[in-house]
Amino acid sequence: MDLSNDVILITGGTSGIGLEMAEQLAARGNTVIVTGRDEDRLSQFRESHPGLFAYAVEVTDLASVETLYRQIVSDFPNLNVVINNAGLMQNIEFQSFAPARVTDEVAVNLAGPILVTQVFLPHLLKQSEAAVLNVTSGIAYFAFDKAPVYSASKLGLHSYTQTLRKQLAGTSVKVFELAPPRTTKPMFNGSDEDNREVDRIPKMPIERVVAAMIGGMKRNRCEILPGMSKLLRLIGKIRL
Repeated sequence: MDLSNDVILITGGTSGIGLEMAEQLAARGNTVIVTGRDEDRLSQFRESHPGLFAYAVEVTDLASVETLYRQIVSDFPNLNVVINNAGLMQNIEFQSFAPARVTDEVAVNLAGPILVTQVFLPHLLKQSEAAVLNVTSGIAYFAFDKAPVYSASKLGLHSYTQTLRKQLAGTSVKVFELAPPRTTKPMFNGSDEDNREVDRIPKMPIERVVAAMIGGMKRNRCEILPGMSKLLRLIGKIRL
């Protein structure tokens, strides 16, 4: 893909990697739409990025996603790229974590991208060139005990992305996966001890992660593994 003059939807685009995606893709001449569920952040985004667009959505709720779909297709009928970036990472100790919240990451990180893709797919299939990019994680390739449900949900999204790619082979929709390593944006909040352990993993600037994503998509590289993610995948295979 050329990734210029495209119409791109980014879920979870008001902060972190999603915000960096929005800024870099807009700088390339694309029309960029971001989503979020925090109205204050969406308002701040609109004020600081007047040339970009922002909509509220709860990616785990079908009615909310369908409302977003109707709004986007009406306002931007040439939408041709969907980036499933919205995510949640929690530091979980199973012996003490609240049962009511233990599946939150599965809903946001796995069910959310599947739901968004399913709702937008009929529209994307009508475009001459389109793409879905799912943001997984370098730690999807091995069991990360400090964020066990996050690790499992991202591995599930990795598997879903592979099967989606196979099913859409021969259509106008390309399916990409970006597996970021640990970045300069904190992944989750834990105790000091937990954060010291996570600090052993080298960070990669989010600017470089997004640049790698754009470069990979332009070269039609279906799996984009910047920085340490390549090594993490290798370690995961060795452990198996």
